[in-house]
This record gives sequence, structure tokens and C-alpha cells, in this order.
Amino acid sequence: MSTFTVRHAPSLKSQHKKDIPAGWLRSIREAQLTVLCYHRVEHPDDNGFQGFKPTYSATREAFVRQMDYLKAHYNPISLRDLVAWLDEDRQLPPCPVLITFDDGYRDNAEVAWPIMRDRGLPAAIFLATEYIGAGRPFIWDFAAYCFQQTPRYSAAVPLIGWTSLGTEGERDSATVAWVEKRKRLPAAGRDQAMSELAAALDVPPAPQDTFRRLYLDWSDVQVLARQGVEFGAHTCSHPILTQVSPTEADEEIIHSINELTSRLGAAPLAFAYPNGSARDYSHVHEAIVRQSGMPVAFSLEPGPIALPMIRNRLMSIPRIYIGRNDNMLRFIAKLNGVARFSHLVRSYLPLRKPVSA
Repeated sequence: MSTFTVRHAPSLKSQHKKDIPAGWLRSIREAQLTVLCYHRVEHPDDNGFQGFKPTYSATREAFVRQMDYLKAHYNPISLRDLVAWLDEDRQLPPCPVLITFDDGYRDNAEVAWPIMRDRGLPAAIFLATEYIGAGRPFIWDFAAYCFQQTPRYSAAVPLIGWTSLGTEGERDSATVAWVEKRKRLPAAGRDQAMSELAAALDVPPAPQDTFRRLYLDWSDVQVLARQGVEFGAHTCSHPILTQVSPTEADEEIIHSINELTSRLGAAPLAFAYPNGSARDYSHVHEAIVRQSGMPVAFSLEPGPIALPMIRNRLMSIPRIYIGRNDNMLRFIAKLNGVARFSHLVRSYLPLRKPVSA
């Protein structure tokens, strides 16, 4: 059985009645699982092409502050710890937190993991297997490259129409707008959409290795695994599963799990749904993941989640998305469920009937 160093929240300075709510909130946090989802850790404005800016979750400096906060106020656990607890083979410590990354960017290995390793924090990375070591770009990174490299100051852009591209801000906004439109279309035709975008922006093929250096390769994955990083499946080509057929979804899920099993010599312990909101996966996909033998699967619906509720949501455990605009105040608020509360409010408000005048 693993031994955890239990770190409780800082003790209260007073035991007066006014302090009771703080103790109550702390007791709730101790009985919740907090799962964080990062993508990239570095600064998106460094020189040269760095990919799609919204995939950056934190700068190196912000990530250090966040990890130090987690180490001081939470008990970081691994996927293996979580699965062992579900198997009733191990207890979880108070305030458990699981730190995960999506997609498989190289800076997870070069920037984030050394910071975590030095602090004794476990990490789990969910890989979209077709992009590992292939030199093939995610569609959002390809779009970012096209909008950055275009010689045009304006263009008729597929999906978003005539667009001004005279400033970096305009190009960034156009990139986000195009990506949001494209990812809500069927996955079929993705390559054609990329070709049409490049043609509209007069962007020639990218130099060799432009995209390869953004992502991990399989040798990186194997080195990280030997160092203790855990890996989970994230489909092969990162489609939004509700936009492909059940047969295609089955292939995406099962083939990514099989690829990881073959590369690492053991089946992964978890799966994460691409995009991960409630409209991006369904009970059909949960059933496929469950039948594949995965002990747990993760969404990107806001958390945290009470420990007793996890067994009811083994195939859709919520994760808290961390973005580059999350300063420490927002980061701490998210850890304490503010994003989940806001999500519930937004989900409820459209259902309310308008008040008559």
C-alpha cells in the first residue's frame, strides 16, 4: 500500500464561531477529487512559430506557482492511485488532486514534467496517437501556422468570410474563429479544409519538421513512462466523437488504446474525450470506453467531484480546464468549484421561462 504525505489546508488562526464556514469548506474539499487538465506550458509569444495560442495553459512561471500551491494545499495522486482506490486496494488522502495533460505536446516533457518531477508530483498525459512522432499537425496548429504566415492583409477565408489580417491580434482572432467553426463540422473533410485554408491565405507547404517539433514522439513517451509519467488514450485523430459515426468512434477509441498498449507494453488506465464537454461525447462513447476495459474516463466538464459520486461517473469524471488567463485567484477559484457552479448556472438559465412584463 502506498504511503502519502497528508497535507491539510493551513490551520485556522481562530476557533471562533465566525471560522466555522472555513472549516466546513475545508472538510468538503478533503472529500473531493480535483482533476486538472492542462495542454501546453510555455509562453506562446516566444520567437518563431509556436502553434495555436489558446492551447497554452500557463507560462512556465505561472505553472511553477500553481504546482507549488497544489503541493502545499492538496495531495497529488496518480491514475494508478485512483484506480487502486476504486478497486478498494488503497485509500485516498484528503484533498486528492490529479494533474493531467491533453494531446501530447513536447513542452509537457521539456517544461512541465521537470517542474513536477522536482516537486514529486505525478503526471498523466492523454495522447492523440496519430500525432505522436508523425509530423502531422493538429488542425488548430495548422490554422495558426497559416494565419501567421499569410502574406495577405485581408482575405476571403473559408467558413468565416472576408477577414482583416493586418495585425497580430486580427490574425489570432481569425485563427480562433476558423478553428471554432471547423471543429463543429464533421471530421470527414478535415484535410480538404486545411488545403482550402492554405490556398485562401496563399501559404505554401510548411518546411519539414515545422509541426513535428511541437509534439512528443514515441521515444519521448517511452522515456517519460520510465520516469513515472502515466499515459492515457485520447483517440487517434482527435475527432469530436458526437460528430462521427459509432463505428468510427469505436475505431478511434479502441485503436488509440491498442497503440498505447503496444508501445508501452501495458494497457493504459484511462481515456479522455476530445474537447470533452457534455455535447462532445455521449453514453454510446462511454459504453465503448467501458467495454474496452478502461477503468476510468475523463470529460472536460467542470469539477471537482465528491468522492462518493465517482463510482456513478467512472466513464465521465470531470476535469477542470486550466487556461492561460487563469491567474492565481482564478486558479484557486476553479479548484474550489467556481467554474462548476458557473457551468450549472449557465446550463439552467436558458431553461427558465421569461418573466412576463
